[in-house]
Amino acid sequence: MARRTFAKFACLHHLEAGDSESLIFALGEAVCNAMQHAGTDLAIEIRIRVAGDTVVATVKDRGCGFDQPPVGSVALPSVYAEQGRGFAIMQRFTDFLEVRTGPGRGTVVTFGRYRREYQEHPAAL
Repeated sequence: MARRTFAKFACLHHLEAGDSESLIFALGEAVCNAMQHAGTDLAIEIRIRVAGDTVVATVKDRGCGFDQPPVGSVALPSVYAEQGRGFAIMQRFTDFLEVRTGPGRGTVVTFGRYRREYQEHPAAL
């Protein structure tokens, strides 16, 4: 449902296909991570906004959190690994990614992209 809703949001805000597809993919990873790792049945909060030339998405859970959020470039795990790709994938499909978390505090993942049409047509601003 999150992906479908974001696709409608992207149409309403005239996002280019590349930006929309990348953010839908990253959003799916963030929501899946929250569902799999939060350790709670509490609702997952999803917020998406357009701020000028930037599209920002936030996925927040109120789950167990974890000790160390990823810092820097996250490597993809072995092709044989069954998990551990989420943050690496989110980084590769977004222009920025921030993870705030802590044991017992839940996790907030904020990510986004700079809209390509603004970069290609600066006079349109």
